[in-house]
Amino acid sequence: MNSDTRRRGSSQLRPRGAPLPSAVETIAFWRDPHAYLRWCRRRYGSTFTMTPLGKPPLVFMSDAADIRAIVTAPADVLRPGEGGTVIAPLVGRDSFMLADGDDHLVGRRRILPGFQPQRVSAHAGMLMATVADEIAAWPLGVPIALGGRLRALTLRVILHTIFGDADARVATLHRHLLEMFQVAATLTLHMPPLRHAPPWRRIWRRFLADRKRVDSILEDLILERAHSRAHDRGLLGMLIGPRHVAGGPEAIREVRDTIMSLILAGHETTGSELAWAVQLVAHHPRVRQRLVAELQAGGGDYLEAVVREVLRHRPVFLFTIPRAVAKACTIGGRTFHPPVHLVGCLHLMQHDAALYSDPESFRPERFLCGPPPAEAWMPWGGGRKTCPGRHLALVEMQTVLRALFQHLHVEPTNDRVETGRWRTVIVTPGDECRVVLTARSTRARTPHIERAPLLNRYFRS
Repeated sequence: MNSDTRRRGSSQLRPRGAPLPSAVETIAFWRDPHAYLRWCRRRYGSTFTMTPLGKPPLVFMSDAADIRAIVTAPADVLRPGEGGTVIAPLVGRDSFMLADGDDHLVGRRRILPGFQPQRVSAHAGMLMATVADEIAAWPLGVPIALGGRLRALTLRVILHTIFGDADARVATLHRHLLEMFQVAATLTLHMPPLRHAPPWRRIWRRFLADRKRVDSILEDLILERAHSRAHDRGLLGMLIGPRHVAGGPEAIREVRDTIMSLILAGHETTGSELAWAVQLVAHHPRVRQRLVAELQAGGGDYLEAVVREVLRHRPVFLFTIPRAVAKACTIGGRTFHPPVHLVGCLHLMQHDAALYSDPESFRPERFLCGPPPAEAWMPWGGGRKTCPGRHLALVEMQTVLRALFQHLHVEPTNDRVETGRWRTVIVTPGDECRVVLTARSTRARTPHIERAPLLNRYFRS
């Protein structure tokens, strides 16, 4: 049997999917990803196929065992790097996030020490001060969109983690990065042909100009740190080795792409997950009342359960990085061949009634008796592509939510949780988490944030 015949046969054997034109399916998934995934599962079961515009066939699997098989498959069988090309214009071609096999593992090993518990603990004071300053500047008594403000907050945290002590150029970099990342909410990253058509052409040109300004600042910071003795300040010092001191363009670009990968993953995901947390708690008065009562009493168990339930109910990553089938492989009783990509649908798995009772309800109480099972709770991805900064993200979420709900009343501006919207490869509240904040007392606006019991347990680990 020749390869063309095999591909035709595998196409016939692929799981069923919506009989829609690719353009219609792409728009439906873009407009309301949660609803479209639920519709596909109701109609086609736990495994189904999507055919989005400009992409190979995507086979979505939501069974926990199938997802585990996808994320643990050898890189020469299922290649995860190809599935991350959407973010390539942001992170650069040398990003470890886009690499496969040993190249990816080498890149991960270089940054992992920067996110160990002891390093996260060292940033506790900075994190609490940053959160207090940001929240104190938020307007009260009027509807505001918290999504952008939360991303700005988490961006400050990751920039401090990377560059260490304050530097005027880092403040400028913060501003230009926020401008640059505005492209994440558009279709131009997902569909390259749009970059040449109005009105997306203007969006793309503005992004390229913003990226040029960001790269110029990053190059200055990298070169300065490479030629200084201060290699112990921030994560940047850990990324610079002897070969970077010579300052060749390739070496500088390698560090730049690693930094951009950390910046993107370290602020977009955490900021968006915080926005979902605020939305969900604000729209569930019973949860909000219990959380506030616990926080005012100095507890932390219910806060921990809230964070876990947010990550279950609204993970910003709806699915694992698509894995390109490089060699024939069998998962879930089906054999797949190139050019199919396999996708583990984390959102549907974490809303499986066989794994979670009443999965569509937001109920933090389900996690008060212990952590969720690892095989059924994967908000940070899995396998070689598990998010390396998840520990810092958890501490950020707990710190922000404690400060916010302990010191402010948070009320939603509409009658339902906002519809999801894509930002690059993550999903955020579609109206940027609009809420109204009011002070709980007439005392000073700047909250005093004490280290929560949960954080103490984490820092001692």
